Amino acid sequence: MKVSDFDFNLPREFLAEYPTEKRDGSKLLVLNRKTGEIEHRKFSDIHEYFKPGDLLIRNNTRVKAVRYLARKEHLKGSQLEVLLTNSLPGNRQEALIDPLKKVKEGSALLFGSGELIARIEKIIGQRKVILSFVQPESIEHQQVLLKQLGKMPIPRYIRRKPEVSDFDRYQTVFSKEENALAAPTSALHFTDKLFEKLLEKNVTITDLTLEIGLGTFNPIYTEIIQEHRMHSERFTIPKETADTINDQKQQGKRVIALGTTTIRATESAFKNGHIEAGTFKTDIFITPPYSFHVADALITNFHTPRSTLLMLVAAFGGYNEIMKAYHKAIELQYRFYSYGDSMMII
Repeated sequence: MKVSDFDFNLPREFLAEYPTEKRDGSKLLVLNRKTGEIEHRKFSDIHEYFKPGDLLIRNNTRVKAVRYLARKEHLKGSQLEVLLTNSLPGNRQEALIDPLKKVKEGSALLFGSGELIARIEKIIGQRKVILSFVQPESIEHQQVLLKQLGKMPIPRYIRRKPEVSDFDRYQTVFSKEENALAAPTSALHFTDKLFEKLLEKNVTITDLTLEIGLGTFNPIYTEIIQEHRMHSERFTIPKETADTINDQKQQGKRVIALGTTTIRATESAFKNGHIEAGTFKTDIFITPPYSFHVADALITNFHTPRSTLLMLVAAFGGYNEIMKAYHKAIELQYRFYSYGDSMMII
């Protein structure tokens, strides 16, 4: 298959700029991958598609508020966007700066009202730099200021600036491990009440952690799928989670993956016929055809054309079935991507 096989016309207005008013108020498209049957529901109805004895696997990663507005020293009125991507020894940070053309090595960047200052130590790539924080001298004080000034790194396709509401709505209600640069967006629809309904139905819920990076948004520039270099992400599967999944599979009971990141983690950790516990890195690139080892059902959002996420979903749900469902979703004006509507593939 070629990348162009995953292309379709997606009107710009279907890319969701904001989430629905209520977390569980989005649309839900349910696709039966065996029959091709499609149902249209509300996400608040999703518990009806779970059965007693099912296992739901979640990614409990939490998004770091590491998006900042800064200005170059002595450059009046010109704002730069800074995204801190990785902590380095010596109070330094890898960062992405936009626009980079306005700065050079040695430039000082002022955050907030100038109470926090960083110097560009080195430019290491397109938009990518190493920052050294120089003021205030106290590292503890710097961390306090970074926390106070940071905004949520909502996806770049969203044209608006991050708002206070994003601190809540771009996090899942069960997030714990603050180590991600993007949210496991399929889980943003879930409320505590929905999880309670699943537990009342004797559904087991278990967590893993995959540290979602900006690579999840990387476009594919090649036409031949196999030539695309997939990004790498770190994930951790606790022993309790591994044991729960392995027991579920041995008993022949259904496993439901909440999100493509959960699929990436479980497929990468499946070795010698079972899930291994531990911390690993994965650059797995799942495309059709692919035989999945763990998940029997998948909850996911609607993804953009020509994306690696769409390819994974097509591998799980069937290429023809997924493309048909996507065209139906566009016809019915479903909302796409991070703050968009949801799909459950059973």
